Amino acid sequence: MIIHTSGKSYNHDLDIHNRQIVTPESAFGILRKMLVSNIGQERLKGFLIRFGWEMGVYDAELALKEKLTLEDLFKQGPVYHCMNGQISGTEYEGCAEIDEHHQIISLTGGGTWENSYEALDHLKRYGISEHPVCYTLIGYASGFMSTISGQQVLAKEVACIGKGDSKCCYVLKTQNEWDDELKDELPYYNEKPIVEELQYTYEQLLEQKNTVTRLMEFQKVLTEEIANGSNLQTIVDMVYNLIQIPILIHDIDLRCIAYSGLSQEECNRNQDEMNRYMKENRAMFPQTRKEKHQLPFRKKTIQMDHQGHLIVPILVEKEVFGYCSFLYNDIHTANTEDDYLLLARMANAASLILLNEKTRFESFARMKGIFLEQVLNGTISSKNEIIAKGRYTGLNLELPYYLAILESKNISLAMDEEFHFQEKIFETIAQYFKREAINSLIGLYEGNIILFITREDTEKVNIESIMQGLYQELNEKYPKFKFKLGISNEGHKIENLQQQYEEASVALRLNTEEKVVLFKSLGIVGLLINSNNMSGIKMLANQELGPLLNEEDPKMGELLKTLYIFLLNGGKLEQILSDLSISMSGLQYRIKKIESIIDKNLRHPTDAYQLLLLIESLIALGELRI
Repeated sequence: MIIHTSGKSYNHDLDIHNRQIVTPESAFGILRKMLVSNIGQERLKGFLIRFGWEMGVYDAELALKEKLTLEDLFKQGPVYHCMNGQISGTEYEGCAEIDEHHQIISLTGGGTWENSYEALDHLKRYGISEHPVCYTLIGYASGFMSTISGQQVLAKEVACIGKGDSKCCYVLKTQNEWDDELKDELPYYNEKPIVEELQYTYEQLLEQKNTVTRLMEFQKVLTEEIANGSNLQTIVDMVYNLIQIPILIHDIDLRCIAYSGLSQEECNRNQDEMNRYMKENRAMFPQTRKEKHQLPFRKKTIQMDHQGHLIVPILVEKEVFGYCSFLYNDIHTANTEDDYLLLARMANAASLILLNEKTRFESFARMKGIFLEQVLNGTISSKNEIIAKGRYTGLNLELPYYLAILESKNISLAMDEEFHFQEKIFETIAQYFKREAINSLIGLYEGNIILFITREDTEKVNIESIMQGLYQELNEKYPKFKFKLGISNEGHKIENLQQQYEEASVALRLNTEEKVVLFKSLGIVGLLINSNNMSGIKMLANQELGPLLNEEDPKMGELLKTLYIFLLNGGKLEQILSDLSISMSGLQYRIKKIESIIDKNLRHPTDAYQLLLLIESLIALGELRI
């Protein structure tokens, strides 16, 4: 079937210069939805307010042509508003004060809108809103009243069915009468033209492009420096020359490891301020292994007494290794948002460099440790071979040396945790010797850490002071561990290293309270052990102590301990009772029992000294544990 039609249709009554275009309500809803999708809710509000304003101005200009009184003009606004279909009805009330020249001094009013098309459409499409949604209506009321009043009159919707209220209500006032109540709404009436907005957007995009380009160039320079093998200080200097912002890099203990753009005095001052800040805010800075795996912050700004810090943590193998900072005179006026992008890349570069240094250092330290173990166990026994291979470690093994043994204990740790902490302790010792410029080898031997230290011919090493400093640092850094150090006499022949090891072992075994014990401080006990009279000492001990050495009898062990504490304290009863935690009668019973078993007078100086010497010799030989 074919249908053919033709014809003509005209509206001869249409005023093409003042025509009314009829569109369904849904068309405005569709337009509103598309605007939300394209320009966003905030810009939509401004667009619709200005759209309503222009409609109100247009209707007000028509009303003004009718030469109506001001009172009639006020009444005509709601009539036009209903006629254009935006609302079905309105109730209003207002008051205007007019001067002798018929100029409005003040104007206030308000009312309700019935069946607002905007509110109903919003409910249908989006549901309940958090704010009033009749943007076109308040724009229309504002535009109409401003035009007929000859000054800025603004409307504000105070209730709206679009946000769940029972009706839509508005208030009208001159701009002056609103005071600051409407200051957040004014930008919607004065929004920039689209051309200006596009220009602003273009400038923002250009600025972002420049920022991205700058970051790319910055990243390129950093990458090239890292690829060329530059150290951390070189890169810090390069970055400062590039951006002219002072830089400071701390390790996890807030010790400065690199800086640029400030003097040594300023660096020390900043370090002191950071240390004080850390003590006051310890929760912010990781202390334990678990905490070091938790990023404390991605960035932080701190204003110190002298300078402000923008800080980013440095991560190495998922642990916080240190902090990278930009310094400012006043952190509050600095452009920290853009600078953070640069600092984050600087921190990443520092992570790579420090990881490389850590890996290289650990590999070299491990190699030196293996060499030390080989010398101790006799795998390398030739003096010439030892000295020759020692040169590869950077040490002159023909120089005088000391050997120390470090024992660390923490019975609460699992095996994997103990291994991890042993690695960390090893690393701390290596860093300590490096910082103190001490030539050393560090290894593991028979379950303990072995420390080999040489001294130059021109200077005398205070080995006790060095080891006390190391002991203090280990205690502060690993408070859950108990450390003991035994230190040998000064050695002069590397082929006799095993003898120094035995001396350090003896000092370690006799280390009960001092924590750092030198072999030379052991006196006659050290000489006895050093002379290798082991069999003679054991034979004499069995002869003099007899049944007290029976390890299978716990009562004998208790009596032997009592004897040792008694002799160690020189017979001072108060201290003995405290150390043994027993009563006076209990102590007297034990002393009589011991004297009867070994047939000795414990108050006799010669007998007491000989017995103490024998017990300490057995302890030093590892034959006895008390």
